[in-house]
Amino acid sequence: MDNILTNLMNLAMDNGIAVQASGDLSPDTPCAVNTKTKTILLNTNLRNKKQLAFQFAHEIGHILNGDHSNEMFYYTPTRNAIETRANQSAIKLLLPYYIDDKDTDRINLNEFMSIFAIPTHLEDIVKSEIINYLDK
Repeated sequence: MDNILTNLMNLAMDNGIAVQASGDLSPDTPCAVNTKTKTILLNTNLRNKKQLAFQFAHEIGHILNGDHSNEMFYYTPTRNAIETRANQSAIKLLLPYYIDDKDTDRINLNEFMSIFAIPTHLEDIVKSEIINYLDK
């Protein structure tokens, strides 16, 4: 998992995104992004450590998608269009870490979702993105 977080950090830096990592926040405080300043707050003290890479990728997704807001975006499992696009971007960013070097018949949607603690309501998006990734 550390190599995934390092690669996401490098992706952020390559795109001019500042990352402030903190282990002092409440375990229930989600990661957040300020799209105006292109700054991500990464809570390394999350209760569910498996979800850290997904939340980080989600926040990167907001910036790469060109989302804009006067407020901070906090990671939330809501289903509005902006959050759905950020979730989709996060899934796309994480899929190579799961799929690459894996035989196609070993790819398992539920395993991928479990590894990154992806919320179950995103199952259809994950399925679609796995298919798209394999069709490349």
